Amino acid sequence: MNERDLFLAELLRHEGRGGYTSDVCPGCPCPTSTPPRYRCQDCLDSQLYCGLCIIQYHIRLPTHRIEEWTGQFFQRISLKTMGLRVQLGHTIGERCILPKKAFNDEFVLIDTNGVHEIGLDFCGCTTSQTHTKQLLRAGWYPSTSTDPRSAATFRVLHHYHVLSFESKTSAYEFYHSLVRLTDNTGLTRQKVSFNLSKC
Repeated sequence: MNERDLFLAELLRHEGRGGYTSDVCPGCPCPTSTPPRYRCQDCLDSQLYCGLCIIQYHIRLPTHRIEEWTGQFFQRISLKTMGLRVQLGHTIGERCILPKKAFNDEFVLIDTNGVHEIGLDFCGCTTSQTHTKQLLRAGWYPSTSTDPRSAATFRVLHHYHVLSFESKTSAYEFYHSLVRLTDNTGLTRQKVSFNLSKC
């Protein structure tokens, strides 16, 4: 096998299940767990896991992109659809006793790997901070200070800041490149909206 065939074979291997054909989730201690059908595009490990393990592994990584094996191909699925909820105002993994869902439970977060729908809960305790302050403390810059429905991570803002110095990329072009990372087909309409003419 020459090197061209080797590279092609490995690229095609990543399009499918690769060598991960087991019906047992490697993350579950119990062999009777649900079959592993999910993998993460952003983690180094491309092994398949069950839904519970994927959610558990991504409590700290809510913007990672997950794919589900349908039996014939991988299909994108959001961590929100799988049931992951991000709780602000508390330590990671700790649930608030009075969580308040984001407006209409439709929160959009822009990060360096795309535009993501997040299942977001603000802290509703009597000592809680404002929603804006909770977002800022999480490292997310809200689009507005009144009932924020979207935010950008500090990481993506820094990335754009450096990129605009070097390449003079407009905010419009940068945002649409992130939309393409999310869905390059253009079939899914992104729910985030803001006035890019002011950038």
